[in-house]
Amino acid sequence: MTKSFVRSNMKNLRNALTSEEQQSFSRAIQERLFGLYEYQACKRIFTFISFQAEVDTCPMITRAWRDQKRVFVPKAEQNRMEFYEIHSFDHLIKSQFGVLEPPVNEETRYVGDKEAKLMILPGLAFDRTGNRIGYGAGYYDRFLSQHEHDHFTKIAVAYDFQVLEQIMAEEYDVKADILLTPSIKILCK
Repeated sequence: MTKSFVRSNMKNLRNALTSEEQQSFSRAIQERLFGLYEYQACKRIFTFISFQAEVDTCPMITRAWRDQKRVFVPKAEQNRMEFYEIHSFDHLIKSQFGVLEPPVNEETRYVGDKEAKLMILPGLAFDRTGNRIGYGAGYYDRFLSQHEHDHFTKIAVAYDFQVLEQIMAEEYDVKADILLTPSIKILCK
């Protein structure tokens, strides 16, 4: 299977979910996340703002704020991605693709540090060893490679059908450390 076939197939399967299924599956994944030691111990969470039928990250963000964690979300800027701290959903702006993003603000941009933190990874397909197929732009791989010494625990969130037997990885692909679905938690390392 080619990556483009997997992307297309997974988008179709994901988009076929009812809103009730998406909400139920997302809640189960959120509860797995909140129960992780890695979540409880971290002070910062880097996550995407869910779009269309992705696993819903908005309740994760709201809970992180309630748990006194700092939350950073991505913004695509030319050929790279930067993360900015947000304190509410109020100031997010729709990108040209309809994805909510933070405004550019140098005071809230993540610049790197050694403190332990979580990165919630989006994607279309994953395997049990942490390989993933994203949307094809390589933003997360480049960002995480540039910050490889910044102590990110990388957690992929997916629906059960998004877990494949094996994904062929390129040498530059960054693997997830943990994979969470509604029914399983997989330690990838």
